[in-house]
Amino acid sequence: MTIISGKQSLGQRENQEDAFEIVYQNERDPKSDILMLVADGMGGHAGGEVASNLALTAFKTHFVEGSVAPRPRDRLQDALTTANDALRQRIATQSDLKGMGCTLVAALKLGDRLVWVSVGDSSLFLLRDGRLKRLNADHSLYGELLQMVAAGQITQEEADGNPRRNALRSALMGDQISLTDVNAIGLKPGDVVLACSDGLDTLTQSEITAILQRGKTRDMRGVASDLLNAVEAKGKPKQDNTTVVVYAHVQDGMSSMLRGSQWAFHHGDGNRKTLKYMAIGLGALAIGATVGALSWTRTDTPETTVEQEPERSGTVPQEERSIGDRSLAEEPDETRPDPTDGQVTEPEIQEEQAQPTEPEAPAEETPPSQESEQQGPELPEPVTNETEEPPEAPLEEER
Repeated sequence: MTIISGKQSLGQRENQEDAFEIVYQNERDPKSDILMLVADGMGGHAGGEVASNLALTAFKTHFVEGSVAPRPRDRLQDALTTANDALRQRIATQSDLKGMGCTLVAALKLGDRLVWVSVGDSSLFLLRDGRLKRLNADHSLYGELLQMVAAGQITQEEADGNPRRNALRSALMGDQISLTDVNAIGLKPGDVVLACSDGLDTLTQSEITAILQRGKTRDMRGVASDLLNAVEAKGKPKQDNTTVVVYAHVQDGMSSMLRGSQWAFHHGDGNRKTLKYMAIGLGALAIGATVGALSWTRTDTPETTVEQEPERSGTVPQEERSIGDRSLAEEPDETRPDPTDGQVTEPEIQEEQAQPTEPEAPAEETPPSQESEQQGPELPEPVTNETEEPPEAPLEEER
């Protein structure tokens, strides 16, 4: 079964201004980490297409080859900055591309965790236990309007009818990035992750959920096709480009440790499970050494003597866009996720604690503390880590 697939459709547009990439840490390792990238270009026919592809190429290259940041979220942010710089440099040398830009969402499957960075309104969803939840922040004006709805300042109908609801408050355009969403959650077997451009907004969240649910035990290539076919079946006039990347988390596992892996992390947010299994292995060796010592002591002791308890020792080792034409679904309350802008909370990602079996009556030891992964049925609440510059006029460009 293919656990990840990416596909896109042209819709009613002349050019494909979306772009996506799927990058494997190690293509020979089924437990390899995976980097999923989706960008949606804006700035006219040529500009949008150039922006999305240029940004993804620069992001991928820097993440894999350039960044030396030890923490995943730091490396993702470094790559995002590099992608934005690449757009600035191209605009400086080609004046006809002035005003181009793109959204970008980058999600890294790292062992049993998902770490992401995003700018703009391209979406990152998680399906868990039959519930679909948007993980990343919506940097369109609509996202801000939804916050006002939640605060009781305006009604849902007023938000849906706002003529500027599709304008972006943040995007990669070579200038300073006003809003960035960076966060992480734990994954468990059965989770489905969906990264997509706003062309998928043609479907309601309940329709997306039904398709993902039906496809949880199927090849993800079929699921990706079903999503695009459902969008096409709507027959929406001026349908935007649509891009989807679908990933099914089917097993627990460490990141790849095989030779030829394109990246590795060694600290903090990195492979905690790798450290856990190393501790278990070293603990087993220590137990084996203790048992061996006990066997040797018993062999040298005459059978007629009273057995004395041997001294034991052992230690357990201690790591748009066309900015324009966003489709509002027939059911606005389902097509838009709850806003998450403005929250600054660090998610707690935990992992199961595993302890090696100790010999009888071991000396008192203090085992290393380890984070334990939440496996509860509740969806993790996405947490945003944004920095917002003084309000600027929403970005409005025509592809």
